[in-house]
Amino acid sequence: VFDRLKKKASYVRKLQDIFKAIDNTSDGMVTEDKLTSVLANPTVAAYFQTLDVDVVDSAALFHLLDNGDGEMTMDEFVEGILRCKGPARAMDQVAIRAELGKLDAKVTKLTQKLKDAGVFSPSTKTCKAS
Repeated sequence: VFDRLKKKASYVRKLQDIFKAIDNTSDGMVTEDKLTSVLANPTVAAYFQTLDVDVVDSAALFHLLDNGDGEMTMDEFVEGILRCKGPARAMDQVAIRAELGKLDAKVTKLTQKLKDAGVFSPSTKTCKAS
């Protein structure tokens, strides 16, 4: 257990160093453009591969790591890479499936309320203007 904790701590330090290198302005934030620019370098992409992180699509990677505000912090980067490392865990897949089910139910309920209110027309799939 102790060895695994040491390896994880070492891995986290490497990720923090990578983030600092990407964050060349030292503002604590990395944009999609910055990440894409850095990952375009084949040496950097190869280094990510040695860390078990697939960086084929930098835009997709950014959106997986970012919390939605368009800028990624070091914590978002490190925690996101840790989640992306290696194969997807079965528990993660189950959690995603459950969340998608909940989202589907909410969208269905909202659609029905809009239909009932006469705001949404299912035949044309348009909303009436107010």
